[in-house]
Amino acid sequence: MTVVAAMLLDAYRELNSKKLFWITLVLSGMVVIGYGSIGFDEDGMSILYGLKHVDSEFIKQGSPWARAMYMGIFSDFVVTIWLSWIAIILALISTTTIFPDFVASGTIDLVLAKPITRIKLFVIKYLTSLLFVVLQVGLFCVGVFACVGLRLGEWNWMIFAAVPIVTVFYSYLYSANVLTGILTRSAITALLLTMLFWCGLWSIQSSEVILNQFRLMSQVQAERAQEIVDRVEASLTTADDAENGGGKLQRLRWERELEGAQEDHEQAQELEQTLATWHRRVRVVIIVLPKTQQTVGLLSRWLKDPHGFSIMAMMRGDMTGVMPGSHANRATDVDAETSRRMEAYYDDPSPWFIITTSLGFELLVLGVACWMFVRRDY
Repeated sequence: MTVVAAMLLDAYRELNSKKLFWITLVLSGMVVIGYGSIGFDEDGMSILYGLKHVDSEFIKQGSPWARAMYMGIFSDFVVTIWLSWIAIILALISTTTIFPDFVASGTIDLVLAKPITRIKLFVIKYLTSLLFVVLQVGLFCVGVFACVGLRLGEWNWMIFAAVPIVTVFYSYLYSANVLTGILTRSAITALLLTMLFWCGLWSIQSSEVILNQFRLMSQVQAERAQEIVDRVEASLTTADDAENGGGKLQRLRWERELEGAQEDHEQAQELEQTLATWHRRVRVVIIVLPKTQQTVGLLSRWLKDPHGFSIMAMMRGDMTGVMPGSHANRATDVDAETSRRMEAYYDDPSPWFIITTSLGFELLVLGVACWMFVRRDY
């Protein structure tokens, strides 16, 4: 236990001595200050502590849409952009030297002289290396927790779920960093290979999202075309067969509309089937890889209002009361329905499935790194 405490203290001192740790902390504080500058009153919302005011009948003090916007900014933008990208990059830069420097000649000899197994030493060193992210995200969440409490009057402890979520997300990448660091003993090489690994994960998962979006859009378009087919066929069935010019002209219009709708339906169905095939293939690959985007997305799911008030609903126009199915704006209707189905699709997988399958890949990578760490002669 004394060895563990000593290594934990050593990790804290190492991070404390790094300028990037404090730079990241200051930047996080600035993000919290900017987030706290958004407020609400009876007429709408204010920005930059009252310097700018936006009147709104929906987004105002006490409105569920105000909560949806404020919590959505945190979970869908601040966490996604700041904590899951910029802060993670800074954390990788700060911690990428830990294992390469640790396995360098002369450094590890002192530690190996202590009564501790190499496996235990590896595990402790890895876990203590995650301290950077735990401290940064923890302090950041304290600030956000205070902002939400003061602005919305809601002291939501679920905000602190960002600490394990972002830490687990970071661990996916850091496991690859540890493996490449032990393999190459070069911090720069380990960092570059980790960034390439991250870009690969992002590319695959983004491809899956794009394929799924177009698949669902084709599905919605096929359903809309089928609705037109059903409507026109019903009109033709009940149409008056009177022999007059107006009746014949109307029937001709219906027949042309029916022909066009049937063609649209067939094309949309064919496209959906093609996209579904490719989507399934990409999904198979994603199952065995760390699910970075879905892991971060868990926070948005947990903070979302159960009654459907969300920032995504605001962005697609659901808050205005415009209902789908309007022939005047069918393109917008298709986009909105696609967005709803996308949201429902990615809210469906179990958090346990997302986390456990991702951690399974991480444990495999760490297992290889640990084996190399134990077997290597220093």
